[in-house]
Amino acid sequence: MKTWLILLYLAITIISSFPQAASSTETVAEWTEEPELVQSTSSKEEKTVLQIILSWFWPKHKEVTGNRNDITPPPFQEAGRTEETEQSLDPDTNNKDDSQSWRLFRTNLKFHSQETSDKDMQGHYNEEKTSNQIVTSTNVPVENGEDSTITMATKQTVFDHQFPELLNVKEQSAEVPTEGSTTASTAPIPTVSDTSCPPESCSQRWEPWPACAESTPEDEQKLAEALSKFALEFYKIAIQKKDGNLVFSPLSITTTLSNLLLGACDETKDRLEKLLFYPKEFACVHRALKAFGKSEALTSANAIFYQPALKMSSEFQNLTSTFYQTKLKVLTNNTQQAVTDINSWVSKRTGNKIKKLLDDLDPDAQMVLLNAVYFHSKWKTTFKQTNTRLEVFYRPGLPPVKVSMMTSKKYPVASYFDNNLRAKVGRFQLFHNLSLVIFIPRSQLTNLSEIENRLSASAFMSALTKLEAMPLKPTIVTLPKFKLESSQDLSTIIGEMDFGFFFDPDLCGITQSKEVAVSSAKHKAVLQISEEGAEGAAATAVILARTAAFFEVQQPFIFLFLKDNRVPLFLGRVNDPLSL
Repeated sequence: MKTWLILLYLAITIISSFPQAASSTETVAEWTEEPELVQSTSSKEEKTVLQIILSWFWPKHKEVTGNRNDITPPPFQEAGRTEETEQSLDPDTNNKDDSQSWRLFRTNLKFHSQETSDKDMQGHYNEEKTSNQIVTSTNVPVENGEDSTITMATKQTVFDHQFPELLNVKEQSAEVPTEGSTTASTAPIPTVSDTSCPPESCSQRWEPWPACAESTPEDEQKLAEALSKFALEFYKIAIQKKDGNLVFSPLSITTTLSNLLLGACDETKDRLEKLLFYPKEFACVHRALKAFGKSEALTSANAIFYQPALKMSSEFQNLTSTFYQTKLKVLTNNTQQAVTDINSWVSKRTGNKIKKLLDDLDPDAQMVLLNAVYFHSKWKTTFKQTNTRLEVFYRPGLPPVKVSMMTSKKYPVASYFDNNLRAKVGRFQLFHNLSLVIFIPRSQLTNLSEIENRLSASAFMSALTKLEAMPLKPTIVTLPKFKLESSQDLSTIIGEMDFGFFFDPDLCGITQSKEVAVSSAKHKAVLQISEEGAEGAAATAVILARTAAFFEVQQPFIFLFLKDNRVPLFLGRVNDPLSL
C-alpha cells in the first residue's frame, strides 16, 4: 500500500512539473540557433516516459507525436488537429483577451511541407531581423493599429479547452492575408481602354495633339488633296441649298472645324477626320494648315463664342490660339447684345470689309463657331480700265443681261478644253503666288450643271495638274467684273455630309461638360474682282500669234482661287455678275 501511495505521489509531482519543464525546454529551443542540439537523447526518452505516465492518468489528452523539426501537416481529425502556429515573445501580447489571441492565431495559421526551409518561410512572411531578437520574426498588423511580433514556433498540441473559437468556427480555412488584399466592400478599379471609357474620365481619353516641329512637303501635299476633296463635297451640297451665286473658303471652313478636332475624342475625332478627308494619325495637319493660312491676300476672323457654364479648357485655348489665332469669347445673357458684339468684332477684324455676320442668335445657344474671310489680291497683269465695256452675259433659261466686262487682246492665260468635264479651263495669275482657275461650259447655251455633275475629285485634281504644267500664252480674254458676298450655315451643310455631327459631339478636350452641342456655325466670304493690278501690261512682253487663243467668260462659270497651284482658298460659282 505504501508503495502505491509513493508511486501516486511521484506521478502527481511529475504531472504538476511537466508544463514548467516543457515551457523551459521550448524557451531554450527558441533562443538556440540549432534547436535539435538542445535536447539530448536522454531528454527525448524521458519525455516519452512522461507521456506514457500521462496517458495512464489523463486519458482524455489528445497527443500528437513526431519529430520536433518535422513540420509536415498531419491529417485533419474531428477531435483536434496539429497546426503550425506563431507564439508571441511580447509579454503584452499574451495579455490579450481570448478573441484577440485567436485573431493572432488565425492570422498566422499556415501549413508547410516537410521540404520547406526556414529561409523559404522567412521570405514568405516578409520577415525582418530586429536588433533585439535573434530569432526570425514578422510584424502582423492588429486591428487596433499596433504591431505584434509573432515568432515562428514549434508544433503544439491543441486541447479541447484551448481556443474554443477554433472548434466552433464553421469550416474555417487557413488563410494568410496578403499585403495588397482588399475587403469585399471595396469597389473594383475600372480599367480604361484606348477607344472607350466613361464620359467622366475625359482626361484619360483626351491628349494634347502630337507635337510636330515642322510640316514637310509631303504633309502639305496630303493636306492639299484633302482640302480639294472637302471643297468639292461641300460645293455639291451648298449649290443644292442655294441658287445663284456662291462663294466659300474651303481653307477657312476647314480651319474652323479643325479647331474642334483639337479637342475631339473617340468617335467624334474619327468622324471629323473622315469628314475633312484627313489621313489617320496626321500629326502635322494643324501646322500644315497654319502654313497654308499665311497669305497677305487673306484677312480672316475665327472665334468661338460660348456660354460661361461650359468652362473651356485652358489647354485647348492655348492650342487653338497657337495654330489658328482663334479667339474664345463668352456669350452674354442678352441675345441682341451678343449679336451686336459678334458683328462688331467681325467688322473690326476684317477692316470693315465684312460688317455683318449674324442676324439673330438662339437664346439657348451653347457654342457658336464663327469664321469670316475677305480676299484682296491683285492681278499680276493689270486689265486696263479703258478696255472695260458692257458686254452680254448669257443666262440659260433666263434673258441675257449686260454687265461690265474686262477685256484684253493679249492677256497671259494657260487654258485648254477638258474632255472629262466637257468644259473650257483657264488659269490666270495673281500676286502672292495665287491663281484664278475658271471652268466654263463648252457653249453659251450649255447649263453649268453639266460641269457640276461631272466634277469629281479625280477629274478636278487632273485638271489642276494639267493646268500647272501648261505655259501661259497670250489670249483674247473677256471676263466680267464681279463682287461676291456669301454666307453659309455650316451646321446645315456639314450635317448633310455627316448627319447629326454637331448635335452630340464628344468635345471633352474643349470642355468637361457632359452634354454640349455646337448650336450654330457660320461662315462668310467676300471677294471682289476688278481691273486692279500692281503690274502694267506693258511690263510683260507678249507677242500675239497669228491664231490667238480665246477665253471668253460670257455665261455662268465655276471659279477657284488657288495658292501654290494646289491649295483651294475659295471656290464658288457666278450665275449672275450683277447679283451679290
